[in-house]
Parts: sequence; structure tokens; C-alpha cells
Amino acid sequence: MDGSKSSNISPQEIAQRIDSAYSRVSPQLLPTTLVRDEHLKLWFKPENLQQTGSFKWRGALARLSLMQEGKQLVSASTGNHGLGVATAANLFHLKATIFIPNKTAERKKQLLHSLGAEIRLVDGDSLTAELTAKQFSKENNLPWVSPYNDPDVISGQGTIGKELLNELDHIDKVYITVGGGGLISGIGSWLQIHSPHTEIVACQPQNSPEMSLSIAAGEVVEAPNAQPTLSDGSAGPLEADSITFGLCQTLIDRFILVSEQEIEEAIRMTWNYHDMVIEGSAGVAIAAAAKDLKRKPEDTCVVVLCGGNIDEGIHQRICHL
Repeated sequence: MDGSKSSNISPQEIAQRIDSAYSRVSPQLLPTTLVRDEHLKLWFKPENLQQTGSFKWRGALARLSLMQEGKQLVSASTGNHGLGVATAANLFHLKATIFIPNKTAERKKQLLHSLGAEIRLVDGDSLTAELTAKQFSKENNLPWVSPYNDPDVISGQGTIGKELLNELDHIDKVYITVGGGGLISGIGSWLQIHSPHTEIVACQPQNSPEMSLSIAAGEVVEAPNAQPTLSDGSAGPLEADSITFGLCQTLIDRFILVSEQEIEEAIRMTWNYHDMVIEGSAGVAIAAAAKDLKRKPEDTCVVVLCGGNIDEGIHQRICHL
């Protein structure tokens, strides 16, 4: 794609890290075997069934497994990364302080509290929480664990790409929801090296399309008219110096944006056809694949269901339960 490359790490370097990351994290992963969706004629990678209910578990494991036992660390999250970090901190005997936006879903707040992490609530969006947490970590000389702007976190998320090719010999398209870009940077790096013909389709809500706007602008920008979205896990701007921006410039083939109504329909469809609970960010990728006019019936396509931590009341409303 056009535009200056801000990343100081290449897909090749990330791909090399993924093998090492997989050897560290695989003993702690639940199997998320591909699920066939006959309604849309594609495959789901159900990371909503992963421990902590999200792909973020992989990145947290990959990063925290490298830390010294007993250390205190600082992170920030809209929920899922925090759940991964808090759970991994318990596993590796670490202490976690996690900054989250006040507007984070109540279910995620409750889960974080139950895991014993120290929670700091921040007024503002995900980027405000990240910048506040980074400043706190600097002032207190504590390790900072980014939700996405970290090669070890990205490599952990990229283990999904390795698993995809363990199950499918050929993949034409993969649909991945993009927030900060860690998930698509990891999966995309692995696929670029090991399955270069695979098209990497980035999926975002129309209400919060920061990465697509940034790629179009050639620099990290904020969405001027951002609105609340069911895809709270992907919402909000990213750090200006994020290594994921350059990786996304290199790896993403195209974007598909979806409406809130389309996200709701995807959540409802997944419940009706599969009895699976997914959150809004997973619904984004399904909705994008469903409306993709470039997807052919004979294509082998995968949608990454990135998480399942949705507020119970919201899920009941959407699914008419």
C-alpha cells in the first residue's frame, strides 16, 4: 500500500518470533479448532472459546512468559487484553496494575476484579488509558505491557496464523477485526511468509475506523466523528508510534467497514446457527465477510472470532432471548 512505513520491525521478524512464542504459549492454550459455517460457506476460528474468552490470552502469555517471577507490571485495556494479562500474571506469579476506560463493559470489569489485578479507571478512550498507564509505568519504573504495540504480544497473537495453516492447506481470504492492529499484524506476518497468496482483509466498524483512516492518510490519525460501537474491543485510536501501523500498511490488502446493524445481525446469526456467544468485535469480521462482494463461493475463507466477552444483557437484547 502507499504511504510511509513507520514500523521498525518487519513481518519476517515477527514470523520468526512466532515459532518461539508458540512453544511457550501452546501448553496453556485451549484448542480452537476451525468450525464450518454452512450458512456463509466459510470457516470460523473460534477464539471466543479460548481461555479468558479472547485471542488476547495468546499475546499476554507470550509477553509475560518472558518476565521474571515476582515482578510488578503495568498495562492498559478495554477489557480483553486486561483479562489476558491478569490471568497470565497469576500463572507466572506476577503483579499487574491495569488501566481501563470507565466505559469498559461491566462484564469485563467484573472479571478483571475477580482475577485480583489492581484496576485503575480512566475517563476517556482506550488511548487515554494507554497513555496514562505508560506515564504511570515510567514514573514508577515498572515494565509496560502494551495491548498491541509490542513485538512479543504481536507474536503471541500471530500463533493463530500458524494454527490456521496446520488445519487448512490453502486459504484464499482471512477476515480479521482491527483495533490497535496486533492481531492482524501477527496473523498477517505469518501468512505473508507461509501463505503469501492469502488475502488479508481488515474489518472495522463504521463508527470507529481509526486504522483504515490512518492507512489512507499515511500516518496515525483519529476518527473525527467516532461514535460508540458494539465493537468496544476494537474501538478507539492507537499510539502514534505504534509498530503495528507500519505492519498494517505492509500486510493489509483491503478494508471492509460495517454498520452497527450488521454487527448485531452477525452476533444473532452466530447464536442461532452455532449456539456461540461472540462479542461485537467478532461480529465485525463476520459481517464483513458476509457483505464481501469479492468473496467467491469456491474460495476457502476464514473469519477470526476474536472474542466472546459481551455484556449478557446486550447479548440477550440482540438475540431476542
